[in-house]
Amino acid sequence: MSDKPAFRNWLLALALCVVAVGLCIAYVDRPLAEWLDAHVRHTEFWAALNLALFPFLLVVVAALFFLLGCGVSVISGHPLRPWTAIPIRCSWSTMWAVASEMILKRIFGRGWADPTFVRDHLYGFHFLHGETHWDAFPSGTATVSFAILVVLWILTPRWRAAGTATVVLLSVAVVIGNYHWLSDVIAGGFLGVTIGWGTVALLPPIIQDRP
Repeated sequence: MSDKPAFRNWLLALALCVVAVGLCIAYVDRPLAEWLDAHVRHTEFWAALNLALFPFLLVVVAALFFLLGCGVSVISGHPLRPWTAIPIRCSWSTMWAVASEMILKRIFGRGWADPTFVRDHLYGFHFLHGETHWDAFPSGTATVSFAILVVLWILTPRWRAAGTATVVLLSVAVVIGNYHWLSDVIAGGFLGVTIGWGTVALLPPIIQDRP
């Protein structure tokens, strides 16, 4: 997972991500946001999206407390059980993703699709001045969900189909609901894949999967 061909593939994916994000910013993001506001915002489907996305916040909270619990257990002299190996990696990946997207949001300072652009008619990047309604890029939902997905993809192949379907639905939902621009999701997805991949590569020397 750390050989040169894999790294070259990552660099190629990074280049493709930059191109895709640039094209979306230039040609797709604003027309798509306006269309969704005109045709989706005032529908029952949009209201359902709000409810569907809320449980995702609980995943982040659960990851935090699971890591804390495991840390306290080890400190108190109780070795971790083998079943904790994958949840620990997923939780670690989640926290790394949350920290990354929060920092990058402040760095890029991109205005939200709604309300900043759709209702207030403001658009752009306030680099190094991210704040409320100016912290859209990258999508935290995409970053976290892809980070978890990649850990599961590598370590538990049986979860690939269900995990992929869930992540795709979450990513589509934040775009349809105008919570994020399409380019935010593309960037967040790439960041999440990188973090998930890095988590699996980093943790085996640290965590001993034994009873």
